[in-house]
Amino acid sequence: MGIWTKAWPILKVVFKLSFTIAALTWVVYNVDMSAVKTIWKNSDPLMLFAAFIAFFISQIFASTRIRSYFLATGLKLSEWSNYKLYLLGMFYNMFLPGGVGGDGYKIYYLRKAHHADTRKLILATLLDKASGLWALCVISLVLLLKLPQLHIPSIWICLLMIVGTIVYYLIYRIGFKSFLSSFVTTNAKAMGVQLCQVLSVVFTLYALGIKESHTPYLVLFMVSSLVALFPLTIGGLGARELVFMYGAEYYALDAQIGVAISLFFYVISALASLPGLYFVFYNKSLEDSPLAD
Repeated sequence: MGIWTKAWPILKVVFKLSFTIAALTWVVYNVDMSAVKTIWKNSDPLMLFAAFIAFFISQIFASTRIRSYFLATGLKLSEWSNYKLYLLGMFYNMFLPGGVGGDGYKIYYLRKAHHADTRKLILATLLDKASGLWALCVISLVLLLKLPQLHIPSIWICLLMIVGTIVYYLIYRIGFKSFLSSFVTTNAKAMGVQLCQVLSVVFTLYALGIKESHTPYLVLFMVSSLVALFPLTIGGLGARELVFMYGAEYYALDAQIGVAISLFFYVISALASLPGLYFVFYNKSLEDSPLAD
């Protein structure tokens, strides 16, 4: 048991690296990467900067969302302290895929520094993920309404959206009453996260010179975001590209543009995560202004 506990973090890193490399190798083999490189060179830097700003705003929403869940557990963190911890978690998830991961480290730190209840912290983290999944599904269904190629009646999509949201709320109300007071706030912020990331992709499409027919690319992006939720690759790298590659074939889109969009999104995510590196080396600075006003 002890050997397995020690070996698991290493095995997890090896698996993620292997899956990421295999996925990227398959994409490189099937996509004209010289065309992707040309697309990158001809992109509009101003629109790419706008895409970065939209993604950055999405992370502000995400940071305040998890803080709302923490507040519901009785843990009082200032926005700034919470944001620093959020950046550190982003960096761990993006660049250090082994061990406990970003969410695990945040739980460990808050338990140690603030004597917070571990069970409540885990529950808050899981609900944070659930709200993001809800927003992701709702926006995906809205986008599907604009894709007649799927031949799904609009009434069924609308019913699924409404019934799914009602079931989600009832589960919340019955099983997680202590978090119910923040239900509207946290889920509104979850929607803000996803809408800003969709806007980031829209700006990326404009940067690549795609001024119309955005919906299929956006649907593929939402599907790739769902796939990226599974911890199979490093920061979703490789998994997103596979979705865009095969999805582009299904919707008769340019696979090179799809892969370029996916890689741009990864670079933007990585750049936004880099400030978290500071807190890896200067961990004590996380303790500044620990209490909310």
